[in-house]
Amino acid sequence: MKTKIRLLLTSLFFACAATTAHAEFANLQEACVNDLKKFPGVFDEKLLKQACEKALVDAQCVSVEGRPIYHYEKLTTEPGAKRVLVFSLIHGDETPAGAVGRYWMERLEAIAPRNSWRVIPVLNPDGVKYKTRTNANKIDVNRNFPTRDWDTAAITNWKRTTGGNLRRFPGKEGGSEPETKCALHHIEEFKPDFIVSVHTPLKVLDFDGPKMMTPPKFDYLPWKSLGNYPGSLGRYMWMERSTPVLTMELKENLPPNYGPFEKLQDIIGTLVKLEAHKNTAAVKKSSFLPLALDSKNEN
Repeated sequence: MKTKIRLLLTSLFFACAATTAHAEFANLQEACVNDLKKFPGVFDEKLLKQACEKALVDAQCVSVEGRPIYHYEKLTTEPGAKRVLVFSLIHGDETPAGAVGRYWMERLEAIAPRNSWRVIPVLNPDGVKYKTRTNANKIDVNRNFPTRDWDTAAITNWKRTTGGNLRRFPGKEGGSEPETKCALHHIEEFKPDFIVSVHTPLKVLDFDGPKMMTPPKFDYLPWKSLGNYPGSLGRYMWMERSTPVLTMELKENLPPNYGPFEKLQDIIGTLVKLEAHKNTAAVKKSSFLPLALDSKNEN
């Protein structure tokens, strides 16, 4: 009898462990609406409320100071659909980036997408509160991903290329930050085929992925490679895991309407399919890029 009970308890333990636990936050949906309303630009109140009603916080997704890092998801049953993961506001002082995450959530509520999307509109809520690039521990989350070269290169690169600029401090250990761990959780749990990271203010589309002979036409921002860094999302996901990462570097001012954001979302929906079959061949001949000159770039 005791053996049966132990086996039952063991089965229940593994069943629970296999299920993503969601953290409980009072008035999460209301907080989602209020948070996202603060970002610049127009919004559709009805669609925003609908999207925020579906907001969830996984147990791994709480900031340094205890704020929820919620996400919105819109899945599709379309044959051959891919999975697109969006991170917005990994840097808390890049406020316009929040408008893109918000708009894509609203739009996904209004359409039947051809791919499945998960949007984390505010990955660094403490940084947003304090209007800082870094999190509450004063660490740049986009230099904290545990890339293979983190231990040997992250601190060295930070000192050499930025002179120890505190805005870009990678931390003392790769993957140390709650916000980084939340991002890693979503990557592991959602298993994206394509990742989008929304930033300001370099005014380019920076693609870490298979080489494109002719990038899709996008008048609002030019395509330009900025390289990647020890501890950056692009290096962690593309260089090491063959998952393409598109970094959208917005202009300082939002466009008069959201047509460019809608078009880019459609481009991504096509790009993820066009490029997926090239990943394996591209990664075999890839090696780490030279350490990018962090002093010149902000992503």
